[in-house]
Amino acid sequence: MKKFRQLHRSIRIRLYLQFVTTMATMAIMPFIAIYFSQLVGAAITGILVILVIGSGIVGGFFGGYVSDRIGRKKLLVLSETAMGLSYLAIAFFNSPWTVMPYVSFVLFMINMFFSGLYIPVSTAMIFDLVGKNERNFVFTAQYWISNLAIAIGSITGAFLFEDYLFYLFLTVAAVTIISGVITYFFISETFVAVDTGNTMKPASIFANYRAVFKDRTFMMFMIASMLVLSLESHLTNYIAVNLERNMAETTWFGSFTISGINMTGILQAENTLIVVFAVGVVTWFIRRTSDYSRLIYGMTVYVVSYALLSYTVSPSLLVGFMVLISLGELILIPVRQSLLAELTPDSQRSSYLAIDSFMEQGMMIIGGAAITIGGIVPGYMMSLGFLVLGMVGVLLMASIMKQPQEQERISG
Repeated sequence: MKKFRQLHRSIRIRLYLQFVTTMATMAIMPFIAIYFSQLVGAAITGILVILVIGSGIVGGFFGGYVSDRIGRKKLLVLSETAMGLSYLAIAFFNSPWTVMPYVSFVLFMINMFFSGLYIPVSTAMIFDLVGKNERNFVFTAQYWISNLAIAIGSITGAFLFEDYLFYLFLTVAAVTIISGVITYFFISETFVAVDTGNTMKPASIFANYRAVFKDRTFMMFMIASMLVLSLESHLTNYIAVNLERNMAETTWFGSFTISGINMTGILQAENTLIVVFAVGVVTWFIRRTSDYSRLIYGMTVYVVSYALLSYTVSPSLLVGFMVLISLGELILIPVRQSLLAELTPDSQRSSYLAIDSFMEQGMMIIGGAAITIGGIVPGYMMSLGFLVLGMVGVLLMASIMKQPQEQERISG
């Protein structure tokens, strides 16, 4: 706690707010597809969800561009206020008096636009403030806070979403608006824009991101990250389908019957529990190792274990491989975030982080595509494909870490 108290006040406040707002939104967002499917049917729901996700992508690109010109604080307050007001409106149109799913869809698109805008700006603010010697600690704490908030929020939503939807929307609206108020009064601006005399035009936005895409090292980093971290998306897609089809029901401890669907939930819960409760032990154990060793070895364990997890249907092996996956995740994520901070120039930090945010949407697409491919090719080929693509990502990351200019910045 002493190390946490020594952090910049704005970092501490942002981490507190991240915990509360993540917990609140995760009580709703994982269940949006279920909400729409109950009201408008599965076929239309797929289209609506894609449009909502697309709105978030547009918001992320716009927020990254504008934040690098007018600063972080204004956009954070704007996005949190807009999200809060949209949740209030969604609550009204899903109240005891009326239910209007298509109006709610439009409001969710607005909400997701500002949520997409919020993510790179919030991350950029932390990157602006965190010192080099604080990065691993801050990013480990941020990762731990995020996982704990997701776990609590998801469990809360699972119990309350169906019967208390109206009150859940009101609560999330209040939490988000209060977060915006706290940001306005207690957090200082961390970025000072340089007036170049350029007006904000769509062509300028395209030119801005074209420059980011031309950053070869950063794009290699993005590709490597996507190849490795996209393996997580297969847990609730290809791996879940594989377990549901091929895993025989198993009795644990003489009384609990576990099916393939149950096993997917168990693996997700196991991952969350290990991340939340083992972070201190893992951090202490690897404290004397270099960033290069942590990232490359952590990624290798993560990739190999996920490839094996996608192949086996043995419950004991599944649980064992998830332990290794979780440990690899704990080792690699803080270093990966630290390297991301190194690769994002101060003048375009939010723009670079918008691309990083977009990578998460790409991971969702990869996860969905794997289900289709898995219906055509044999299981061992899928697992081999996961292994090969993941190790390509590891090799790309190793080449980035070994570049003289990056190695000097990371180890210096």
